Amino acid sequence: MSGEKGYSPKNILDVQDNYLFSFVKNIISFLKLFNMYSTWLNGILRSPETLQTLNFSENNYELEEKKYPVRNGILSLVYPKELGGDDAKFNAIYNFYAPLYDLNERVMGKLLVGVDMVKGREYIVSCLGLKPGMRILEVSPGPGVFQKFLRHEIGENGELVALDLSIGMLRQCQKRSKNLNVQLIHGNAQYLPFANDSFDALFHFGGVNLFNDPQKAIGEFVRVVKKDGIVSWGDEGFSPNYKNERRKKIMLKVNPGFSKPRPVIPDSIYDVKENEVYAGLAYLVVAKKK
Repeated sequence: MSGEKGYSPKNILDVQDNYLFSFVKNIISFLKLFNMYSTWLNGILRSPETLQTLNFSENNYELEEKKYPVRNGILSLVYPKELGGDDAKFNAIYNFYAPLYDLNERVMGKLLVGVDMVKGREYIVSCLGLKPGMRILEVSPGPGVFQKFLRHEIGENGELVALDLSIGMLRQCQKRSKNLNVQLIHGNAQYLPFANDSFDALFHFGGVNLFNDPQKAIGEFVRVVKKDGIVSWGDEGFSPNYKNERRKKIMLKVNPGFSKPRPVIPDSIYDVKENEVYAGLAYLVVAKKK
């Protein structure tokens, strides 16, 4: 009919070209997203809410209608979406404080309590019993102050995954550990987005005392580690041998974590060792999963 646009060979070729361009673009986006993490890590990622296997779309990991975005190279698998209680309170503090965290900890550690934090961190990692080639999850890495020591222990062939609720801290990890091949996940320690029995070892230091539900977090630590794998966590806490009452009073005012009780050691682990670290100002539990 007069005035109607027909389907000429050129029109058909234009449609085919557009379809091909869109198809290739989607494939490139998919490969870029999928290759952001190792094949092994992609295989163990799960919904933090249901632990179902995730699928991949153009710019997201997804499950049914839920999408988990990737922003600046970090996949966000946070659950619940709206934080409450201590999780919300301290997450806001950590996000604000992230750029100064390490400097403040090292300076104040030396001035207030006479502790060399860098040597203390190296000693803590030496207590874990890590071996070359291990796949390890670090929960709540902060700005990544332990990561060079962890990478040294597991070697270049080991896999190091770090999960934190604070996106500000993860950004610091990106800067600090850019040459250490650390795979970063934005997530909640009380709802770890990984399959059961996935890691050879799990390490957490600093934070569990202030979680909404520390005991639930410990249960998650155990869940994602393989049988006979290493489960380790630690936080602030005066040892029975710590006698400096003046410094105790200062630390109780400066850090609310000192006033919190330690999580109960669950029956699901064995060969439990409790270590005094940072000159008796903190504890470290190292155990194996039954």
